[in-house]
Amino acid sequence: MNDHSASATHDNRVCIIGCGRVGMASAYALIQSSFIRELVLVGRDRERTEGEVMDLEHAVAVPMKSPINVINGSYADAASSSVVVIAAGKATGGSDTSRLDLLDANAPIVREIVGKLKKEGFDGVIVMATNPVDLLVQVALEESGLPTGQVVGTGTLVDTARLRGMLAEAFDIEPRGVDAYIIGEHGDSEVAVWSGARIAGVPLLRHSDSGEARDLDRMLERVRRAAPEVVRRKGHTEYAIGLCVQRICEAVLRNEHAVLAVSTVLDGEYGLTDVCLGTPCVVGKNGIERIIELDLDEEECKALHRSAETLRRLNPRLSAGAA
Repeated sequence: MNDHSASATHDNRVCIIGCGRVGMASAYALIQSSFIRELVLVGRDRERTEGEVMDLEHAVAVPMKSPINVINGSYADAASSSVVVIAAGKATGGSDTSRLDLLDANAPIVREIVGKLKKEGFDGVIVMATNPVDLLVQVALEESGLPTGQVVGTGTLVDTARLRGMLAEAFDIEPRGVDAYIIGEHGDSEVAVWSGARIAGVPLLRHSDSGEARDLDRMLERVRRAAPEVVRRKGHTEYAIGLCVQRICEAVLRNEHAVLAVSTVLDGEYGLTDVCLGTPCVVGKNGIERIIELDLDEEECKALHRSAETLRRLNPRLSAGAA
């Protein structure tokens, strides 16, 4: 354990690069799962990373279940993992900071990380948790040369969970009874697909309930403001996104063919190409296996295209290396 090199097998091993709040929340979620046997942590400060490894090892021992080997690893260890989670970089600095403002700081970090993985011959699945996630998925794809589906952004998975939770509360049912998606940018321009939302199998827009459940614009604004409101109060977010990372890793390692709202590059879906957005995708052992194109009404389609344009405006900066 600790500072050892990982074993040679790829199976059931996840590596997290970046041992900050999101990285460690993801690590904690992963060690409580039953689908990994090794967890590799790669951080800039090896002494601090060793402390995180020790703490996680102690946590693993508490339930006395199947042991998980936790390693203070290197990029060579990362390259022999089935899944690498990138959680390194600058976090949102304040409640009013746009995720797009992070591009200049985090694109070079992601390029460096992915370049090192490529040099070590990594050919598994990358899960991108660093923001702005949609743009950084494209950075990782450009730098790695991996097939498009092998880089999976956390996308609008957490936003979709927030929306479903709010709808479940408004209609007084469990969240599993809600089928609704947030798509587009993981950020201020994201889009709620109200036209396809269902509550206990019944189209949302057919429900006759009044009150907050029907104030859809306000609910979408609550979803958009959820992360900034958490940041305003505690300085950062970690738990929800950590569980989203765990869920994506589970879908990959168990080859679940799960439908998750993650970030990927579109190829004609919704009339859009060469832009990375959150949308439902089938996720399995090779990452994103196919994109699920939702039926949108006219206003939702226009809003999604506006969201895409928000991201396109920053693409030249990526190509030019200004970020």
